[in-house]
Amino acid sequence: PGYPTPEAVAVIEAFTIPLKKRSTLFGERLYISRSHARRRRVVCEQEKLWPVLERRGFRRVVLEEMTWSDQIVAFCSAREIVAPHGAGLANLVFCERGTRVVELFNSEYVNPCFWRLAAVRGLDYRPVVDDPNGSVRQHLPANRCDIDIPPSVVVSALLA
Repeated sequence: PGYPTPEAVAVIEAFTIPLKKRSTLFGERLYISRSHARRRRVVCEQEKLWPVLERRGFRRVVLEEMTWSDQIVAFCSAREIVAPHGAGLANLVFCERGTRVVELFNSEYVNPCFWRLAAVRGLDYRPVVDDPNGSVRQHLPANRCDIDIPPSVVVSALLA
C-alpha cells in the first residue's frame, strides 16, 4: 500500500469492469464524509464545509454505509471529489483519468499515498492542508487529529 504500480492498478481495473457499467445515483461531485470515523474528521463539517459544497452540487457520501460495488460505481462516475485523508480514498483506483481530487490534511500528518495513486491513474490531484503557511510533517501521532480547513480554501482548490 502506498506504492501503487500501473500493473497493479490494471489488475484491479480489469477485475471491476463489470461493476463500473452500473448507473449511479451519486452524481459527478462527491464529498466523502468521515463523520462516522473516530479520527481525521473535518471540524465543523456539518455547519461550515458541507453547506458550501452542497451549493456547488456535491453529494455527501459516507463510505461505511455503502457496499463495495456502490463505492466503485460512485468513484467511477465522479468528476470531482473532496475528501479528508483516509482509507476510503483507495477507491481513487476506480476514477476516470482527469477526475479532480481535493484531499484534506492536518498539516501535522500529510501522507502522500493517495497522491501516488492519483498520479498512476492520471487524476487532477490537489492536496490542501489546514495551515497553508506552516510546515507540513508526517508526524504519526497526528494521524489521529481532526482537520480544520476553511471552506473558502477548499473551493479555491476546486477552482484553481
